[in-house]
Amino acid sequence: METMFDIAIVGAGPAGCSAALSLRESGCSVALFERKSFPRVKICGDGLCDRSINTLRDINPRYVDEFFSAYNPESIQHTDLIYKNRRYRIDFKNFGYTCKRENFDNFLFSLVQRDCRNVTIFQNTEIQNVDNRNDEIVLFSGETMFRARIVIVCNGALSRISRILTGEHVEKSKLGVAVRAYYNGVKDLQPDTIELYYKKEFFPGYLWVFPLADGSANVGFGWQVEQDSDAEKNVRSVFEEWLSTDKELSERFRDAERLTPIQGGLVPYCSESYECCGDNFFICGDAANLIDPISGGGIGNAMLSGRFAALQAVQCLQKNDCSKQMTEKYVENLQKRIKKEMHIRHLLQKQFMKHRWLLDVLAFFGRRTAILRRIKAWYLD
Repeated sequence: METMFDIAIVGAGPAGCSAALSLRESGCSVALFERKSFPRVKICGDGLCDRSINTLRDINPRYVDEFFSAYNPESIQHTDLIYKNRRYRIDFKNFGYTCKRENFDNFLFSLVQRDCRNVTIFQNTEIQNVDNRNDEIVLFSGETMFRARIVIVCNGALSRISRILTGEHVEKSKLGVAVRAYYNGVKDLQPDTIELYYKKEFFPGYLWVFPLADGSANVGFGWQVEQDSDAEKNVRSVFEEWLSTDKELSERFRDAERLTPIQGGLVPYCSESYECCGDNFFICGDAANLIDPISGGGIGNAMLSGRFAALQAVQCLQKNDCSKQMTEKYVENLQKRIKKEMHIRHLLQKQFMKHRWLLDVLAFFGRRTAILRRIKAWYLD
């Protein structure tokens, strides 16, 4: 069986749903493929910075109001940076929010189900292979084939589909690993403050404590560790040891209840390659390595890239030109928005990994307001 669509979106996370929602009034026939079924768990720190909310507002301002009404996300006004038992507070007028990623993803997906009549949704449907032909791409799921003029790839880190389309190999130097679990009863948890703990040997990786609206906390650790079969296990061990041996954390977590297992996932950092388009296709979100190299946040860039890819896909179809020359305008638009900040943060990441003593320098000068303002700028989205 073969079915033809104007646009096929592979992956229904924030990037894929943002693309689908941006196409809701386009007049294009769209297929949205998701290998699992909703609601589904996604390993994440659960932080939503301004870019996530602003992109949702660009798609439809009403969606932002619906999100706040449905989930009442925790508003974050402060960030505490902790190094050698000293706290450095950064105040934000509106840094963003925390909300369980499972809830946020399910909210976006429910909007697609409700509002996108031009989108045919295929849950529990994994796209295993693609064949890029002259004027279309054929997608294979088991014995079923689908055809589309354009494919928007949004299926996460290590996407096999993106590698097939671009011919690029996975660069392990671009990947980190993060683990997280949910806890109840964390002592001295401040509902409007996220906490980032640093150690020189893991810098610029960090351990985080993010408060959630229900009083629980998302607690995890991310690090750009050497990739091997034991990478996640090594990061998990560091995380558990840090919680149990750090004087402050061990006291705060002594009576806390861990609600979920410690689970991990890959973090594909942005390295400025932007090899994320070609004839008949766009690549977005984690599949395009768009995660912030310093903060580790990726939802905002994923949503932005999904929206930009969708808007450019419409332009391609209207002009009947899906060549790389046309799809590259997606990359140009994406770079206009994120290239400068990602360039600075990528350079910082590389320097911090080479010269970990820089953390002591930052800590020494961190008491000065000007330095805290500069650090604040690294985290603003």
